[in-house]
Amino acid sequence: MLSCKQVANIASDYLDNNTPLKWQIRMHLLMCANCRRFVRHLKITREISARITTNDVGQDAETVWGNLQARIEDDAHLEKATLVEKKALTQEKTRPKEE
Repeated sequence: MLSCKQVANIASDYLDNNTPLKWQIRMHLLMCANCRRFVRHLKITREISARITTNDVGQDAETVWGNLQARIEDDAHLEKATLVEKKALTQEKTRPKEE
């Protein structure tokens, strides 16, 4: 299995679908929450960067930075909510049924 450092080094290629290690990266991401978060944040950063024009950088950098931080925080809250929902479903499935 790939290490976290290896995944971080080729994450950009992975997002571009430009690596032969796609399945190895996916396996690592299934098991590593930190790398999932890293790849998700890299993807968000790339998406926002692609929308920035040259005029935006000089005039509105603080707004762009604020929007990026807000999106990362929203994604973190969404991931946490998803984990809570999964935990609740697991507990519900393992709870003995009352007769």
